[in-house]
Amino acid sequence: MFRYLIFFINFILFPTIASSHVQHYKNLQRVEFDIYRNNDLVGYHKVNIKKKGDNTKEVITDILIEVKILGIKVHTYKSYGVETYKGNELIEFKSKTQDGSDNDYCNIKKISDGKYSFDGMTENKKYVYELSDKFYPALWWNHESLLNNNYVLGQGCRNLKTQITFLKKETKKINEKNELVNFYNIKGDNLDINIGYTEKDLKWVDMKFTLKGDWEYKLKNLN
Repeated sequence: MFRYLIFFINFILFPTIASSHVQHYKNLQRVEFDIYRNNDLVGYHKVNIKKKGDNTKEVITDILIEVKILGIKVHTYKSYGVETYKGNELIEFKSKTQDGSDNDYCNIKKISDGKYSFDGMTENKKYVYELSDKFYPALWWNHESLLNNNYVLGQGCRNLKTQITFLKKETKKINEKNELVNFYNIKGDNLDINIGYTEKDLKWVDMKFTLKGDWEYKLKNLN
C-alpha cells in the first residue's frame, strides 16, 4: 500500500550533481512533522542532525505511519535512515524500511575517491551497482533535492526520474514569525506532491499530496 510513499515521506535522494551543500544547514538541528491522512493524525516524520567528533555529522530520519480503518490497524510503515558525513562529504548511508510485510533496505558506501557502492532491495528486487559520478544524498530537509531530476531512492537504492516545477510564493507563520515560503511540485511515476521551503534560509516547512487519501505534513518543530 505504501510502496510509493517512499517518494513522499522518506524521499532520500541521490542526485548526480557536482557537490553537496550540507554546510548550508550547519545550524539546523531538528525538523519534525505530524503526518495527517484525511485529517486524521497517522504518524510522524523526524529529522535530527547530530555533530560527532572528528568533523563528522549524522543526519537521522525516523518515520512512523499507522493507518487504521474503524479503529483497526490495517498498515504500518516504518523507516529509519542515517547519512554520515565527514566534512561535507558523504561517507556512508544506511536505511531499513518496513512497508507492511516487506522489509527493504539501502546501503551506500564510499569505496574510494569519487566512487560509491550501492546495495539495496525493494519489492523483492535487488539493486547492486557502483557509481563514479559525484552526487549528494538529501532528505526533504535539504532543498537541493530539487536541483536534479534523476534520483536513487533510499528505500531500496532504485532509480527514478522526476519533473520539478515552481508553483508559487506564500506567507506562512514559522516559529511565530511570518516568512515567505516557495512551493514546488514534484511529479514522476506514481508521484505528485507539493512541497514548501522558506525563501530566506531554504528550510523544509510544508508538504501535501494525494495517494489513497489526502496527506498533509504539519510542522511541529524546526530549530
